[in-house]
Amino acid sequence: MYTREASALDLFTDSVRCMGDATLCAVLEFDRRLDPLALRDATHACLLAHPVLHSRLVRGNGAAFWEQIEPANAPPVTVEECPGHYYPYVISPIDPYGGLQFQVRVLRRPAGDVIVINCSHAAADGFGLVSLASQLLTAYAEPASIPPATGGIPPRDTLWTRELVQENRPAPGVVKVENPMWRDPFGMSRQSSSYHKDTVNPAEVGAIHAHVKSLGGNMNDAVMAGYFLALCDLTGQTAPMDLFFPVNLRQHLKDGSRVMCNQSTNVCIRLARPHAEGMEEILPRVIDETRRLKRSGIGIAEQVGMDLACDPAGTWVHEEVARMAALQREGMADIFISNPGVIALPNVDGLTDAYLCYPGGYMPTTCFMTSTFRGKMTITMGYQNSRRARAGTNKAVQLFRHYLMSVVEDGGEIRTR
Repeated sequence: MYTREASALDLFTDSVRCMGDATLCAVLEFDRRLDPLALRDATHACLLAHPVLHSRLVRGNGAAFWEQIEPANAPPVTVEECPGHYYPYVISPIDPYGGLQFQVRVLRRPAGDVIVINCSHAAADGFGLVSLASQLLTAYAEPASIPPATGGIPPRDTLWTRELVQENRPAPGVVKVENPMWRDPFGMSRQSSSYHKDTVNPAEVGAIHAHVKSLGGNMNDAVMAGYFLALCDLTGQTAPMDLFFPVNLRQHLKDGSRVMCNQSTNVCIRLARPHAEGMEEILPRVIDETRRLKRSGIGIAEQVGMDLACDPAGTWVHEEVARMAALQREGMADIFISNPGVIALPNVDGLTDAYLCYPGGYMPTTCFMTSTFRGKMTITMGYQNSRRARAGTNKAVQLFRHYLMSVVEDGGEIRTR
């Protein structure tokens, strides 16, 4: 039996279930029907390539760990008929204490099939989910092209962070998760999860990127600035608040590692909007803040602290998330955004679109995600399906689009306003 210790981040993302659903979703749209049997074989190949996907998370009695389950068998790929709107069928929770950390389904609609990959956030981040989607399509188009892994569950990438702690620097006893909470603009609902989706076309994305680059930033800076301004409008808050976002340490280090795991760490920047400022003022401030983070070794200090300070069984971090959930019940919410960036997939016949979404907690402000495929940005914002949450989520996305597009003239010229 193979086992691998679970990291503090694995346990944190598992504990997020105190606040709602902690399952990441990849959505791949096609203009034709797919072969469920061939897709099942591709799913099985991916399962063998990533042992953590056929493992279960064990916690609560001593040190938490991943336990590999054998034999590794992928269940049949189900085909679900969707004569109308398919979004409500995308969300499907995964239990990390079970023997499989993901599932692949086909949603069959008149316009063509949709592949949905649901993956436990405790086992993988958005970057890992995109890698998994790419391998699934590769194995579907070219059977036997994805070799199985050997040697059991690979060591977690972030264990290298412990080597960065200087020997003369004592490990902290407790790392408190700081969560300056915003007033919730939508209200909590315990209804089923869904999400709102919008897009920004490639020409608009290119124009926005060109403007932000001229200021010394990148597309992620524009996304965070637009989201911050939208939430300020929704909540009426202008005092300094923290905006949380994940940073993928593999991409930051550019070390080539591709182990399927939850390899992001959460960092934040503090922003204020005292005088009804727009993108012209906020965007340069976001660029400056993210520049400062990158100079300080973004994410590494936080990851070291959490890895070292969390109790092995993960009870402390679970209690911390439970306290965050209690604050949500009192009408407060975290402001969190995820931008996995460009989705690179093989050119499989019939593939027309791809994006990620995340239902997140019981409030829509916890689960805003953008991703880009073939130059088009997709914006998704999850919510619990109540009338107030649907209306609020739609308004939030409209405000975000307004601020994001405020750097682009109607005729395509670049400007700020």
